[in-house]
Amino acid sequence: MGSYEPPRGMAAVWRYVKLYYWYLRANWLSLMAYPVEFIIVNLSGVAYSLGSVAAVWVLFAQVKAIGRWTYPEVLLIYGMSIFSRSLFHLFWINLMTLSSMVRDGTVDRLLVRPLNPLFQVVAGYLDNDDWGELVTAIMLVWISLGMLGQRTVWAILWVLLSVISGSLIFASMHLVGNAVSFFTIESSGFSRLAWTMDEFTRYPADIYGKTTRTIITWVLPVAFASFYPAQLVFGNEQMKWMAVATPVIAILTFSAAYIFWTVAINHYQGAGN
Repeated sequence: MGSYEPPRGMAAVWRYVKLYYWYLRANWLSLMAYPVEFIIVNLSGVAYSLGSVAAVWVLFAQVKAIGRWTYPEVLLIYGMSIFSRSLFHLFWINLMTLSSMVRDGTVDRLLVRPLNPLFQVVAGYLDNDDWGELVTAIMLVWISLGMLGQRTVWAILWVLLSVISGSLIFASMHLVGNAVSFFTIESSGFSRLAWTMDEFTRYPADIYGKTTRTIITWVLPVAFASFYPAQLVFGNEQMKWMAVATPVIAILTFSAAYIFWTVAINHYQGAGN
């Protein structure tokens, strides 16, 4: 009997799409097994997010602008930030378990299955407590687009492409931060750094110092999760090309992170070694 030959090309892509659907369905049914808990947890997430937005509103009640940015502009940047973050949390959060998987040898099971190990990690869990944050983000984006007079089809499609790109950038940073555990076993320090960088996406990048601005643009490009793509909606011609580069930056960042992941997992010697 011949050996198993996995599908290649588009057949492989379609296979993973179907597999992801079944993973997603199973994870969703698992969440819905406790509907009351799901609702309560996500209502608390909405309350937390709205509390943060209220802080921004209070700030703008005292000043007309932050730097050169008006309230609707900051609100859109803020909304796109938590939109990107919530997508990352919902669909990529299982990356946070890599360190424990390395310690307890769970990674070994991933390596013996005829599936991409990273796919198994990501598809293996659907977060239960960020749906409320996602709803809040959608509301903020919708409201801010209306305030800016930009509630158009192209603006909505651009925001959707941008936040998906932003979630990929967040995923890239956390992938690298947690893949370090293949070398060090414990990756909490690197993971905390990735979480810290996320916070810089909530406000305009140019309110930070030059060094910080350079880091969040070119080293750990989290500014492309909200600030730069928002410039296209604002009609900022000076930053137009930075804005349209967002999907490219996301792809390049994830490609680099995936290369690091590949090197790291190939370094893995197995539990007990």
